[in-house]
Amino acid sequence: MGTAARRDDLLEQIRTLPLEDRDYIESALMREAYEQGRRTESPEELDEIKQRAVDALSGRNASYSREESIARARDAVEAIRSQKP
Repeated sequence: MGTAARRDDLLEQIRTLPLEDRDYIESALMREAYEQGRRTESPEELDEIKQRAVDALSGRNASYSREESIARARDAVEAIRSQKP
């Protein structure tokens, strides 16, 4: 029987994964947190987060790469969350 993996070891393994896999893991963990009620936003905040994410990922500016669009969407989400009292 082996020993349990340490959190830091698991984190390091995740960091070595391709960006697409890391995004998938992050999305799954965030979805789980929301479903368990550990993470909540007001309906207005959710609407604004969704709209900013859609705007950031919509490709309105064709010069943005996928990575840049994801980073812009994350920045938009963090900007909304940082406004919370």
